[in-house]
Amino acid sequence: MPRKLITKKMKQDYKKKVQQLVTDLSQDLVVIQESPMFVDCPNCIWDSINKKSSNVFDSTFVTPISIFDGTDQSRTVNPISFTEGRCPVCIGDGQLFTNKEICIKAMINFFSETGRRGSFMSEAAGKQGISLVTVKTLPCNYELLVNNEVFFINTNVKMVKFKPPFLRGLGGEDAVCETLMQTVDEGQRTSGDYGSGDKLSRDDDPRKRIKSASDILDQRGRLSGR
Repeated sequence: MPRKLITKKMKQDYKKKVQQLVTDLSQDLVVIQESPMFVDCPNCIWDSINKKSSNVFDSTFVTPISIFDGTDQSRTVNPISFTEGRCPVCIGDGQLFTNKEICIKAMINFFSETGRRGSFMSEAAGKQGISLVTVKTLPCNYELLVNNEVFFINTNVKMVKFKPPFLRGLGGEDAVCETLMQTVDEGQRTSGDYGSGDKLSRDDDPRKRIKSASDILDQRGRLSGR
């Protein structure tokens, strides 16, 4: 039986070196999550009229619980009794969220809008050059790139996906996740604090309330309210 030209060890070495190269040359890429996960705050009682915390301690909450199990943002919530002011756990919001902004490491390569790898966008006045960006990151970030559309680099350079992400590798060994993005007008990064003025309206919110740990993987749907 003839020997394989590319052995398993060669594939593994290639994967290791390519991933190390991407890591060494990476910078911060901020992913704006369109559908953060959220659960009811166990420390307070929900106000169904005003759609927020009633800021009354829930005396039935006596044992610490773990939320967002199975994700990289899993954490434990402990009971914190209070008699006045806002709930110290959810800060009066009534719900706990995963981060809206997630920072990952990615290798960024800009192509000039007038360069060989540039592209054009048709407008009423003619064709206008657009700046394209290749983004390479580790395969573990594939789902984040697939499920979200808006990204930031260098603090306020806003980008949107130009082409869907795909995985590259050698002989079935996924080594790198790559996508093509397009720069858009500079934008203001949103705050990860859902108590701020950028909070979404719950009536228009497409997210689905997570009622238990088993629902975490099923995030999409229509929020019907309580």
